[in-house]
Amino acid sequence: MDYTDKVYNYMKSFMEENGFSQTAREIAMELGILENDVKAAMDKLKEAGRIIITEIPRKTTIEFRD
Repeated sequence: MDYTDKVYNYMKSFMEENGFSQTAREIAMELGILENDVKAAMDKLKEAGRIIITEIPRKTTIEFRD
């Protein structure tokens, strides 16, 4: 099953409300899906250019491209 839109919408909504993103494990727990499904959805979102993930030591930022 493809969870790409579900993950995107959840991540964006959470970040707008809280100012930061959750880990893939936390997202999986909240959505009731596998962590691997979250990671696969995030990979698809990156490939499609819908999100940009910047990883710096101790801080990862996610930018949403609507």
